Amino acid sequence: MSQHQYIIVGAGPAGLQMGYFLEKAGLDYVILESQARAGSFFERYPRHRTLISLNKVYNWFDEPDFNLRYDWNSLLTDDNSMKFPDYTKKLYPHADVLVKYLNDFADRFALRIQYNTRVTKIEREADGTRHFILTDDSGVQYSAPCLLMATGAVMPNIPSGIEGIDVAEGYEVHEIDPERFTNKRVVILGHGNSAFEIADHISNHAATIQIFTGGKLIKHAWQTHFVGDLRAINNTMMEMNQLKMPHLVSGARITKLMRQEDGTIKVYYEEDVPHWAVPGTMRSSGVYDYVIRATGWKYIEPSLFAPNILPETDAKSKFPKVSSIWESSVPDLFFIGAAMANNDRKTTPGFIHGFRYNVRTLFHLLRERYENAPLPSGTFPLTSSDELESMVQAILTRISTTSALFQMFGVLGEALVLTQDQGAWQAQWFSELPVKHFLLRPDFTADRELLTITLELGFDNYPKETDALSFIHPNDPGGQGRCGAFIHPVFRRYTNGRQTDELHLQSGVFVRYDEANSRFALEFDKSKPHNLIFNLVNSIVKVTDEMLPTNTFAEDGETGGFTPWGPEHQVDATGLPMCLHTHQSERKPEMASYK
Repeated sequence: MSQHQYIIVGAGPAGLQMGYFLEKAGLDYVILESQARAGSFFERYPRHRTLISLNKVYNWFDEPDFNLRYDWNSLLTDDNSMKFPDYTKKLYPHADVLVKYLNDFADRFALRIQYNTRVTKIEREADGTRHFILTDDSGVQYSAPCLLMATGAVMPNIPSGIEGIDVAEGYEVHEIDPERFTNKRVVILGHGNSAFEIADHISNHAATIQIFTGGKLIKHAWQTHFVGDLRAINNTMMEMNQLKMPHLVSGARITKLMRQEDGTIKVYYEEDVPHWAVPGTMRSSGVYDYVIRATGWKYIEPSLFAPNILPETDAKSKFPKVSSIWESSVPDLFFIGAAMANNDRKTTPGFIHGFRYNVRTLFHLLRERYENAPLPSGTFPLTSSDELESMVQAILTRISTTSALFQMFGVLGEALVLTQDQGAWQAQWFSELPVKHFLLRPDFTADRELLTITLELGFDNYPKETDALSFIHPNDPGGQGRCGAFIHPVFRRYTNGRQTDELHLQSGVFVRYDEANSRFALEFDKSKPHNLIFNLVNSIVKVTDEMLPTNTFAEDGETGGFTPWGPEHQVDATGLPMCLHTHQSERKPEMASYK
């Protein structure tokens, strides 16, 4: 039996990322990969070979961490080497480039990967060690006290309840040659990027394409700000549908598929119509040449696990249930990679540019649990105004350049634990920890002050019916700073675990608050973010009686400023974003009056 401290199943991006950190730390691990190469999933998917993970190379500023905000494919390294943009400058790269990048990454860092090793069974010892026992398809066994599943999408998510669903071709196997669909009638079952990816690919050939969403509403990423929703690059079908092409996006649910003697497929479907004068359920059917299923993936393969250690899953058995530190219902069994999305469906954990940070965070938490290693941190003494100023400058730099908080907004955060020793304050600074995790830890909250820093969106500060496209106009700086819609820093103070204060900074094009940004564009008075943070921390440590001014706009003049309107000046504000936190009682729905 091959024994290790850590076993990783899968050599995709998440497995390689965790392997990198374990390798650098000199820990005992092995990666078991079923295929002959790393990143083999991307040798076949996406089927039409264009990634929707962005690769924006030129971003004015040169800090490596800052540029990872716009590089969605690179894995993290301590020396900022092995950058994906060195392989291609295309904004939407070809999937083959990612495969090459991942294999080069594995080779460069000599990761301990055992290829052509398919795990077929996972058990756990009943003795005191409680080690996991994995058996591969050759009968070889492997043992470890900590198991990390990095298997990604393991099987298609085939909808239940549709009679004859086997008549449909799966996204994972359908023939992609567009000539096959020339002047044919095609139904695509699904509502996400895969369904629209297929439709775009064959739209120049098919006579009609009809996407049946199964009762789901189409969610555009530019509207929800979630990268897993329908992306603009795959959105051609929606436009053609609205511009009177003979294509259709329908909310119908398919109930039955039946192959006919001539090879065509009869599709039976139904749709709820609560908006009709007489509400009800409409039923109909049609005849088509092809039906393609594009209904997503499952991220756990239950058959691998012995019954006594089968992880709990969500209601659809699509994702394993995981804690705030991505541990399954089985202790010491973690899921990494896209499966990390089960405890966070709003940010980016299902994509490389999200889970790479989660993996790094989990690595530190694993070392804390299994190696008795303290979490990485730094200390700032806070006994004078100068020392406070030093920490404020460090905060400004951090929020201006961090990619982890930018990508995992509202999920990963900085924790500044403020304590006193004989009346002298100091702050211990921890980076990139799950907020839900450290708020439950007594060593972060009990008998002390805690200051958390996150980057967050604020679109929920506006009525739900607000059109996302209306946010081309500036957000209201009122509402105690809580009207920022786009990503911006949020500071929260906790005293003995109870929240006692909250501070929001204004957003900006680059989400930067340091001196470098003021040389690029004067979006706001550069002293205001500094002063707000200084005052907030000083309200705890009280190293000075001075309160710095915070009621500032950009300098009034040729390059900026603000001119308030008089009571006689009213303008129609219909359709503009109206923040829920600002003087709603003074506003009429259709008019904005500035007094």
